[in-house]
Amino acid sequence: MLTAESAQSALQRAGVRLTPQRLMIVDVLVGNRTHPTIEQIYATARQRYPTLSLATVYHTVDLLAKHGLILELRGSKDGLRCDPDTAPHAHAYCTECNAVYDIILPAAAAPDASALDGFRATRVDISLYGECQACRT
Repeated sequence: MLTAESAQSALQRAGVRLTPQRLMIVDVLVGNRTHPTIEQIYATARQRYPTLSLATVYHTVDLLAKHGLILELRGSKDGLRCDPDTAPHAHAYCTECNAVYDIILPAAAAPDASALDGFRATRVDISLYGECQACRT
């Protein structure tokens, strides 16, 4: 799970400047289990940093993902979402309300890629699509 300390440490090791805007975006993501969109991150961070630009949010999210600090989720119809939990898990997407839920995976759920000669998996992405309980009722 993303922490302010882990993000600062990883970005400093990579030679990335720790601007107040980047730190603000990290703060919005730390502990966030809602899988926020870029626009949601922007709206929250702007309340505390009014001069923040949407481009800065996109750039920072990309930077955090490239350094393995967050996951970028592209399975939702409302655009890119961010997940600060990089531990192996799956996601369920409600096709009605666009909510995203974490699903814990048993170790046996990892697919076997050995049949793909020389392929080395760097990430497993398992997604379920359907309707959440609230939307079904």
